[in-house]
Amino acid sequence: MLLAAACDPVTGTGPGTPPDPRQYLKLDAATQTAVVTLIAGYPATDYQYNYDGYGNGTLVLKVPVGWQVTVQCANHSTVPNSCAVVSNASATEPVDPGWSTPDPQRGLDPGQSSSFTFAPTMTGSYRIASLVRGSEASGMWLDLEVVQGGKPSLTATQ
Repeated sequence: MLLAAACDPVTGTGPGTPPDPRQYLKLDAATQTAVVTLIAGYPATDYQYNYDGYGNGTLVLKVPVGWQVTVQCANHSTVPNSCAVVSNASATEPVDPGWSTPDPQRGLDPGQSSSFTFAPTMTGSYRIASLVRGSEASGMWLDLEVVQGGKPSLTATQ
């Protein structure tokens, strides 16, 4: 009972205290590179379909055209999950074969991690999602916006 009262089933975090998403993004403006850390199932609770404690697109990554982004994907959940840049909610494959963790439909086993790098060349709206069956439908995705100019940002909308 105490455990249930200490966890927010929507975000998978403590009540009213989701983590600050900015801590998961590191930038180097001089080289136009960024590293984003996505922790699947963080923290591991009954609601595991989240990245960094946020699900259903409430986490928004904005990346300017020309920046190179490394996605570090760590699976802290108790089920397989992956990270892949996809075009929309119905996509079953990454936008580019290299823009995902290995075997994104099978996913990373609990405790595993992997990374990939992508460099968008045109603006648009995408997602980073887990392509393991049922994960994205359960909320395992974030909004990826490729924009003109500026610096990458990682924010949460509520």
